[in-house]
Amino acid sequence: MTQHDAEQDAAKAADRAGAAIEAVESVAGLRQVADLFSRVWAVPQAPPMPHDIMRSLVHGGGRVHAAVRDDRLVGAAVAVFGPPVGASCYSLIAGVSPGAEGAGIGLALKLAQRAWALQAGAGQMIWTFDPLLRRNAMFNISRLGAVGTEYLVDFYGEVADGVNDPETDRLAVTWNLRAALPGPPAPAGEEVPDTILTAGPGGEPAPGTVAQAGTGPGLVRCWIPEDILTLRRTNPALARRWRLAVRDALGGALDGGYQVTAVLRAGWYVLEKGRP
Repeated sequence: MTQHDAEQDAAKAADRAGAAIEAVESVAGLRQVADLFSRVWAVPQAPPMPHDIMRSLVHGGGRVHAAVRDDRLVGAAVAVFGPPVGASCYSLIAGVSPGAEGAGIGLALKLAQRAWALQAGAGQMIWTFDPLLRRNAMFNISRLGAVGTEYLVDFYGEVADGVNDPETDRLAVTWNLRAALPGPPAPAGEEVPDTILTAGPGGEPAPGTVAQAGTGPGLVRCWIPEDILTLRRTNPALARRWRLAVRDALGGALDGGYQVTAVLRAGWYVLEKGRP
């Protein structure tokens, strides 16, 4: 993946999404981005990324990318450089306006971030997401090709917004910026028969066929619910049981030397042991 290839990929993704991807530096523009994040995270009184913080990050060499379609801000992403300086980039936050999801805006933003980071000399990008959000898992791992490398328990502590679970567990992923985007994911998951977590009767989390860490086979799979956000509203006790089960199974596997290398459409994380 060359710099030119990355720029071409970013331009094509923006074109498919019908959006222009712009760098935002002005206070007025950053206020609009902060307002967008407030809508995405359902916290109008306190944006998860205030404009003044973004202003400092941009001044320090970071970048705020914004997606504009029909003269309206529909998405944004914020990234800075992480250690070691010059080798990696850290994506802090990214969101797409409610109603604009599924139109390729998120991909256009991430590919613009990739082109910017490569131009600045970075070779990888790191970020975190809630491992129970299947849609995010599919996008980050199967669409972009990032690899899940670390399970972080209650990473932020309790966050008062309209999206997060009281316990903010996160899966950290690393994206090789020079690798080509992966092909479409497999439709099912039967090709990886050994499981560390599955769904049992009544949608309850159930143990799989192998232990979660240490001595298992080279490939295992871990299931997550289709729509954890709805489950949190309708059955918060069951949602919490899934949080704890995934923490134990997925977190234990990552601690035991596995990495998440794929997400299947049926809701399975695929973990590979010993991958460099």
